[in-house]
Amino acid sequence: MKEHTDLRSSPRIPARIAVLMEGRDRAHKPFSEPTATLLINHGGALIALAAELELNDRLKIINQQNGKSAACRVAWRSVAQLNGRWSYGIALIDVEGDFWEAAVPA
Repeated sequence: MKEHTDLRSSPRIPARIAVLMEGRDRAHKPFSEPTATLLINHGGALIALAAELELNDRLKIINQQNGKSAACRVAWRSVAQLNGRWSYGIALIDVEGDFWEAAVPA
């Protein structure tokens, strides 16, 4: 039986990349929140936000280091806040090329 980590598109690595997250929160109010990644892989990232979101919410992520933007969705969320922020696993959607620009080892 494969472990869950074996199903990932690439290994997760610690990386602090400044990003801007835009979308609608749990109350359907628009938000725009700067944050930074905690972990990244080719298919997404782990981030923390003050905004409360639901699983499968669609967002826009803007990589502040290279200016690239992409659609993404909430693939995982923490069950509680830590220091006033929720943790989210986000999955990039329809991204062409390397969104993180080679920050993830091949």
